[in-house]
Amino acid sequence: MSQRFEALDAFRGLCALSVVIYHMDLIDSITELSFFNGSAIFVDFFFVLSGFVLAHSYAYRENLNFYDFIKSRFYRIYPLHFFVFLILILLQFTKIIASKYGGIGFSEQPFTDSFAVKEIIPNLLLIQSWTPFTNHLSFNYPAWSISIEFYLYILLFFTIASFGHRKNVSWIIISFVALLMIYFKSEILVLPVLRGLLCFFGGACTYLLYKELSHIKINSRLGSFIEVIFIISIIYLVQTDIDNKLIFASFLFMLTVLVFSFESGVISQFLKIKPFQLAGKFSYSIYMIHATLLFCLTYVAMIIQKLTGTQIASTVGSKTYLNFGNSITNNFVILLTLLIVFFLSYLTYHHVELKGQRLNKKKIST
Repeated sequence: MSQRFEALDAFRGLCALSVVIYHMDLIDSITELSFFNGSAIFVDFFFVLSGFVLAHSYAYRENLNFYDFIKSRFYRIYPLHFFVFLILILLQFTKIIASKYGGIGFSEQPFTDSFAVKEIIPNLLLIQSWTPFTNHLSFNYPAWSISIEFYLYILLFFTIASFGHRKNVSWIIISFVALLMIYFKSEILVLPVLRGLLCFFGGACTYLLYKELSHIKINSRLGSFIEVIFIISIIYLVQTDIDNKLIFASFLFMLTVLVFSFESGVISQFLKIKPFQLAGKFSYSIYMIHATLLFCLTYVAMIIQKLTGTQIASTVGSKTYLNFGNSITNNFVILLTLLIVFFLSYLTYHHVELKGQRLNKKKIST
């Protein structure tokens, strides 16, 4: 199962960068565009793609062992999660120092609200998104989806191990039941869990469909036409506010993953160029570290505001909006922030992600 879906890798990177812009709040900038205001929905694309890729990697593997499986998944995601978590703990202490000795006020006091001490253990155990009693956006808020995904790995393993060749039926049932619970607004499970179940196992079902259809050869011109249609559909849906948007998006993402898994059109070929492939390679780091950098950007803006008396940061409710003077400057700050995120993701990919994966392989071989 060594096949790589390069176009889908690039999609992951582009979606991660869109989520970064979604989380930025700069006045009179591209962050105010409808597309980026709706880009939070791309987290559901991550779930679909993860289900697709893991079904590809594990669904037909012989002698699948739970210990090796979960250890591999743990070392894939936890080292970076823990690394970023420690940085955020450190930043809380710097807020204490800044507020006590620098007179800088923050919208959230240190170790309160989304950084409350009671949220530390749930974040360390990756259960912050699984209960109504924990804040799924606490500390590193993008990690809410990682909290869901880690335990979906375990559920995936047991469907493969328990149902064998009928695993596809279990995946359909899980995804369909989650869809019904979302549609009827069931409170048996919290919404983040339902989103994960619907999209992750929907992605696994998408892989089964791909496996049945993979022998089909699609003409380049037809493939390009279909790919353009799906890109337009995604752009439209992301920026549109409609009822049951989560459900429509999940199906659109499943079909998009299926279409681009064939890599038959011109857009797929374009997505294989190096910048997009690098974005795909660093996508997990981009997704996991960007919130911390945005926290730092806000802190720096507040310090500059304190020292110069220039109004840069304005807090409305729990959000802090930044304004560095004009539209051109604000958009430049966005571009600079994206470049810094990309550079930092390069560092964390090589020094945290890969080291974690090597640690797993080292332990397996001993």
